[in-house]
Amino acid sequence: MMLAVAIPSGLLSAAAYGAATAVQHSAVQHSVVHTGAQRADARGLLRLVRDPRWLLSVAGDGVGFALQLLALLTGPVVLVQPLLVLAVPASLVAGHALGGPRPRRGDYLACLAIIGGLGVFYLILGDPGVGRPPGARPIALATIFVLVVGGGVCGLVTRGSPTLRAAAYGAVAGGWFGLVGVLLDATSSTWAAGGAEALLHPDGWVPLAGLVVTGAVAVILTQVSFQVGPLRASYPANESAAPVVAVVLGAVLLREAVPASAPALLAYLGCLVAIVAGTIRLATAGGGVSPQGAI
Repeated sequence: MMLAVAIPSGLLSAAAYGAATAVQHSAVQHSVVHTGAQRADARGLLRLVRDPRWLLSVAGDGVGFALQLLALLTGPVVLVQPLLVLAVPASLVAGHALGGPRPRRGDYLACLAIIGGLGVFYLILGDPGVGRPPGARPIALATIFVLVVGGGVCGLVTRGSPTLRAAAYGAVAGGWFGLVGVLLDATSSTWAAGGAEALLHPDGWVPLAGLVVTGAVAVILTQVSFQVGPLRASYPANESAAPVVAVVLGAVLLREAVPASAPALLAYLGCLVAIVAGTIRLATAGGGVSPQGAI
C-alpha cells in the first residue's frame, strides 16, 4: 500500500465528484423547470446530453473517477471509498461558487458532522491491510445479487411519492457505486499483477464487465433520482449507501480487515447517522448541492 498517494488521491476525487454533482444537479433541475417535465423520461435524459453544463459535470466525474482509480490502486477499498463522502462538503463550496447562497453556520456544522463521523470510522477501522482479489465466480454472484436487489427496490417504489422514489433511487444508485469501487479495485489489482493479458482471464474480464455495466446503470439511475424528487432525499441516500456497500463488500469479497465486534458495529452506526444527518442538512439548506435552490 502507498497511503501517501491513496489518501490525497481519494480526497481530490471527492472534491471533483462534489463539484461535478453541484453542476450536474443544476443542469438537471434547469431541464425540468424549463421543459415542464414532472417525471423522469428518456427524452429528459437525452436533453441533458446537449446541455454544456451537464457535459462539464460529466468531465468532472471523469476526473474524479481517474483519481479514484489511482487511490484504489494504492490503497484498500474500505479506506478509499468512505473518503468519497467528502464530496458532500465539496459540493457546498462548489454550489456557492456557482451562485448559490452563502453557507450558514448550520452548513458548517453539518460539514463537521460528516468529517467527524468519517474520522471516528477511521479510528475504529485502523489498518485494514492488503486485500486479495476474489475469483470470477464470487465477483459475478455479488454483482448479480446487488443489481437484482437494487432493481427490485426500484420496482417496489415506482408508484410511491416523489420523495420516496428519489430516496430509493438515490440509495440504490449509491449501493451500485459502492459495488463499482470494489469491482474497480479487483480489476485494477488484476491488471497490476498480470498486465493487460490478465484481463482476458475470467478473473480479469468478469469484474471489468461488471464494472462497466454497474457503473452505467448507476450513473443513469442517479440522473433519474435527480429528476423525480428533491435532492434532500436522493443525495443523502446516495452518499450514505455507497460507502456502506463498499466497506461490506471490501470485507467480504476482498477480505480487507474490518473490525466487526458489537461495539464497533454500534460505533459505525453512530458514524453513519452523523454523516446522513450532515448530508441531509446540506441538501435541505440548498446552498451547497443545489445551486439553483430547486429542492
